[in-house]
Amino acid sequence: MAFDETVGILVPETPLAASRILVQKIDSSLHKKVWRLGRQNITATRSLVHLEDGGAHMEAGETSYTLEAPVLFWLRDPAECRLVAEAGTTGYLAEISEDIVARSVGDFSETAILRFMVDQNQMLPLGGFKERAFSSSLANISAEMQSPQSGSEMLIVAHLRIILVAMMRLLGAEEPQQGGAGSSARFLQRFRQLVESNFRAHWTIARYAELIGISHDRLHAICQRELDKTPKALVAERLAREAGLGLERSTLTIEQLSHSLGFRDPAHFSHFFKRMTGMPPGKFRRMMAISWPGNANVSPANFADWP
Repeated sequence: MAFDETVGILVPETPLAASRILVQKIDSSLHKKVWRLGRQNITATRSLVHLEDGGAHMEAGETSYTLEAPVLFWLRDPAECRLVAEAGTTGYLAEISEDIVARSVGDFSETAILRFMVDQNQMLPLGGFKERAFSSSLANISAEMQSPQSGSEMLIVAHLRIILVAMMRLLGAEEPQQGGAGSSARFLQRFRQLVESNFRAHWTIARYAELIGISHDRLHAICQRELDKTPKALVAERLAREAGLGLERSTLTIEQLSHSLGFRDPAHFSHFFKRMTGMPPGKFRRMMAISWPGNANVSPANFADWP
């Protein structure tokens, strides 16, 4: 075993170093902590972040992803990325090589779905049993890494496969699209997951509905009935929420932030943000930089009340 001073954990020399996978425990304690990805002795092509508590930012070039626990975030290209965890944040960070991903995906009837899934960035809100299941698998992988023995590599691949299948189910890739009791909540959950992964791409509502497997009109009716908001309004709220967090917590310029959120130009972003919050981005950032009692009343809405 070799001690890696950069992260303060034991890194197995054999046989798992050859497998190119690294799992670290996120425990930012009383201070903000930063993890730089792609700097270990592995060639990681994927990264997995599971936050159990707290919040963090994943900085990937000019794009910044805001993570709020409990959440699972799958990143398809972690090279030169940074994970900035707020004080009190706990969870796991994994860096995974292509060969381990390929072995975990395997050769099954679901392989095509899994392969497509791991090639995309995925943001999955969690809760309850689902959250505990991910924590358990990542803890088991970490334990096998720190005390490798016969069959450790097989167990690591098996636990990663469990994580991938659970992700696939959360994304609804294999869920039959049918009516009946609870179908509205199921469609809303799927809509939320798709919005979380793709709101920066500014998809049309018709595209969301197509991937959910229902019509545009039905998605509109479900959102209006269950949440008293249109699908377009919900997507806009999520985008405004991310913009507000970026203005408050990141060091990106307004122009950089607007591009990271998929806007054609800063003027378009400013118009959108002012329409959603009542003030331009610059004023919002200045206001959030001071302890003003009215801050909470102007923060962009989130969708924590979704099912």
